[in-house]
Amino acid sequence: MYKLLFLVTLFFVLSCKSDDNTVQDYTVQDHSKNDIDSTDAVVGDSSDTIEIISDYDLDVVDPKNRAEFIENLAKIEDEHGAQWDFCRCAVKNDSINRAFQQPNLPDNEFDRLFDRSNVIEQRCQAFLVQNPSTTPDERAAHTKKIRDCLKAAGVK
Repeated sequence: MYKLLFLVTLFFVLSCKSDDNTVQDYTVQDHSKNDIDSTDAVVGDSSDTIEIISDYDLDVVDPKNRAEFIENLAKIEDEHGAQWDFCRCAVKNDSINRAFQQPNLPDNEFDRLFDRSNVIEQRCQAFLVQNPSTTPDERAAHTKKIRDCLKAAGVK
């Protein structure tokens, strides 16, 4: 449990926070039925269209940081591919951490888990740019959010 908390905390400690408090409007529109999980996020006026390939719920992103998050998400997707949502990342990280805690883990199984851990890390990069949990209340809310995700997935 401490390893999960450590990994999740590490993700959010490394996250970026903008001091820019400007809020820009955004809309998310389905790009096409043939291009599954592809949406356009329009930030500002219609000339500022950013392609987002992840099926990402932007309503969970703080509105004052949403425009910056969309820009960063597009850059992350260019490098790491489509990103998973918060709960999926929480469940996958919990699962891989439990697997690593198995006693007498053979080397070939450790290598397989390590490779899977790298895939999970790539698909959860979007959380590195979300607001960090810096105050005790934010940390408590973040911990509750993780517990809720794990409970909904039937993990705990």
